[in-house]
Amino acid sequence: MAVNYLQYIGSVQQGGTMFPNVRFLVSGVDARVRQIVGQNIVASAYDRGMTLFIVDNTQSNNAMQADFGCYRVVNALNGEISLCNDLLNVNSLQSISRLRSLLADLGFDGARSMKIVTYLNFVKETQRRLGESTSLTADILEQYGSMMLVDYKLKRLIETGSLSEESYRYLMGRYSEVSGAAADFETFLILLAPFMGEMQPSSHMAVHLPLGEFASDKPMQEMLCKLLVSYIKQHTSNSVILILDDGNGEDRKFIIEILKNIPVNTEVHMLSNDAFTFGEADRSVIMNTFPVRIYTRHDNMTSCSRIESLCGQIDVVKHSSSVSIDRRWKSNSAWDILLGNNRTETAIANAPAKEYRFRKEVINTMYDGTGIIDYAGNKVLFSF
Repeated sequence: MAVNYLQYIGSVQQGGTMFPNVRFLVSGVDARVRQIVGQNIVASAYDRGMTLFIVDNTQSNNAMQADFGCYRVVNALNGEISLCNDLLNVNSLQSISRLRSLLADLGFDGARSMKIVTYLNFVKETQRRLGESTSLTADILEQYGSMMLVDYKLKRLIETGSLSEESYRYLMGRYSEVSGAAADFETFLILLAPFMGEMQPSSHMAVHLPLGEFASDKPMQEMLCKLLVSYIKQHTSNSVILILDDGNGEDRKFIIEILKNIPVNTEVHMLSNDAFTFGEADRSVIMNTFPVRIYTRHDNMTSCSRIESLCGQIDVVKHSSSVSIDRRWKSNSAWDILLGNNRTETAIANAPAKEYRFRKEVINTMYDGTGIIDYAGNKVLFSF
């Protein structure tokens, strides 16, 4: 009976269950191995009722052509999904920090970020005094988008006796101090609008985040990743992250930021064309994040050399032999020649020598459907 790669890993692992106890990394250009491992990841997540988040850093739209089984795939950019519906309600230090972090990615400094927090609290308090909803939305903020609109709101409070003339002048002065930052914040809301929909991610839903489409817009990629990480921190137990990557440069910092900032018990997997083209520090993060690493054929010889070193060396004992022939007449009778008595064979076992377990030339030319499984200190060449 053929043993598949999950059975092999299960034989090494204590406890037995593959998912969610093990994070998988597949690195290499072998599409067959990526497909097999990816389908197992997706099937396991679906069977457990998990929400699948597809972090798609591909340029050729391969993610949407992939097989996601029974999952209903929803593009996070189409405005249906809510990843930050509570972002505007800055009622705790955690929510303030979350908003400030997103603003920083778009170029807001700390002082302007706090002015926006003050502005949001101002709107929330005004809504409370008016007896209206204090759960802030983009539509509510549009009602405070200019000095004239704010003046109208406050004068309504004067008419109802909820606000004195002195308080009115004070509040208008406070608003004027933050109005500039509030105007800039409206631009920020345009970027957030697609992620403030009414539908929450649910089980058996795959949320597609096409980060590869923003390859030339790094702040946008970083903002999307921070939104994802912020959401995952609140829904760790029912979320699975699948990173698809076909990049070959070191400008993929947003992937590393995801791996660094998600909770340690988050289930995350990565399928990459070449995970060894990251910078040295970033490669260390990747190796520490994924205990199960599968290396298939790599086109980049530098990456092959890195895998060669990562797989380590083994002791190889090489044998040699020699044959000596006695040319003396007395040893070269017909009888001696027939029986081989004129020859002496010597076998020599040389001292063990270190050699790479898998040479870079082998890694560069591996057959389709084969890969090196690196798990728990064992490196095994496997057929998928």
